[in-house]
Amino acid sequence: MTERRTSPRYEVVLKLRYETKEAFGDTVIQSLSSGGLYLSTQTPFNVGSQFAIVIDLPKKEEWIKGTCEVVWVNEIDTENYPKGMGVRFIQMAPEYRSRLEAYLADMNVGKN
Repeated sequence: MTERRTSPRYEVVLKLRYETKEAFGDTVIQSLSSGGLYLSTQTPFNVGSQFAIVIDLPKKEEWIKGTCEVVWVNEIDTENYPKGMGVRFIQMAPEYRSRLEAYLADMNVGKN
């Protein structure tokens, strides 16, 4: 399988709130990059589904809002990933994009 990611992915544990036309809920982010993320959920959406998100960042009173699209689904719990879905960001205001980039840059510094 060819790797399609164009930016580094970081293993994280962050809370995420999602909202669709039909429902809303809370879940956990397993990994994060500037292009998207992986969500743990027992009820993943279909590939192509779009939904709004709010990610709680560790800094007090800081969050990221945007819109995502499901690009792949993991229907079973595996050793590498719990059941869930991989999504890509399709819309994010510049303010939230800046917060995301700053958060990822801080994570990259911590790896060195």
